[in-house]
Amino acid sequence: MIDWFTPGFKAGGPIQSCANIAFALKDEYEMYVLTTDTDHGESAPYPTLISDQWTTHIDPKINVYYAKKATLTVQQIAKEINTLQPDYIYLNNVFSPYFVLYPLWLKYTGKIKSKVIVCPRGSLYDSALSVKSYKKKPFLLLFKWLGIHKQVIFHATNNREKQSILQHFPGSTIRIADNLPNINQPKFVSCNKEKGVINCVFVARIVAIKNLLFLLAVVEKVNAKVKLTIIGPIEDIAYWEECKKKIAQLPATITIDYVGTKQHKQLTEILQQHHLFVLPTTGENFGHAIFEAMLVGRPVLISDQTPWLQLNEKKIGWDIPLEDPAAFIKAMEAAAEWDQTQFDEYANATWLFANNFVTNPQLREQYNELFA
Repeated sequence: MIDWFTPGFKAGGPIQSCANIAFALKDEYEMYVLTTDTDHGESAPYPTLISDQWTTHIDPKINVYYAKKATLTVQQIAKEINTLQPDYIYLNNVFSPYFVLYPLWLKYTGKIKSKVIVCPRGSLYDSALSVKSYKKKPFLLLFKWLGIHKQVIFHATNNREKQSILQHFPGSTIRIADNLPNINQPKFVSCNKEKGVINCVFVARIVAIKNLLFLLAVVEKVNAKVKLTIIGPIEDIAYWEECKKKIAQLPATITIDYVGTKQHKQLTEILQQHHLFVLPTTGENFGHAIFEAMLVGRPVLISDQTPWLQLNEKKIGWDIPLEDPAAFIKAMEAAAEWDQTQFDEYANATWLFANNFVTNPQLREQYNELFA
């Protein structure tokens, strides 16, 4: 159960995480996805899909029910759950009224017998809870007071997320399974690299936690010719206005190109045209956009608030504390100074790192244990 699913893409990583699970496990499990017919931030439903019925539109082995968002009711959700009688109900995030809170209430009141797995997907990190905390914290208190956490299994995608779960719900049953990535890795493709020039790409929702304003302050001080391509939906208009003001103040050596939103299938070619992926995020549970860059062999410059750490020693990029903007500037200048040979060395190392990750057989085994 998830608010948005493929072909949607504007909610970012959670859609990709769930789609990857469905495609990876479709041969071993009967897979049903209950979602809505409208992408994140949109009012019009997907034009090519029929709402309120089960379909195998995306794959013959993946059943998806695109509920009409405009008329969705809790009764409709209860009906589909009771009709299917699933062995497991897999919930994403913690704060979705229809796709998490209501199923948890059904479990708490004994109206469903399915085992319930809750994957917070980073929603319990401090950086995530700081956004609209007045809405989230009362629910967490109620969740804990009612003891609902004792009736579910938590899926943590890494040890950091496990600790965030235990911080709020001590004594919870937690199983760790890494996020399943996109396993369709393209062949390695290089691009032209001149010394003193760096083409960077930022792929994320335009919101404060993705820290675009911080990045703009960094590139302003980089002693090199920088082109920064920005991709992602504008969710926080006021924040984007601040970014535009900063962009207007940048020196002539810095070129900024905002190209709006792009579908997942369009990203591979775009990433291959750049030298460096940049995302000084305040917190990522996995960072699918980060990994997509690695998958095509592009080094990354990111904060240390993701699972991707010790990158520099592997020659695949940098993970830097946000308290040290000077280190971001230094790293970008170092990347700008790469010649073609040095860039290809980093790019190839990054491609191989991603290849080793996606071919690790333990990833699938972790999910078999999760649903054991």
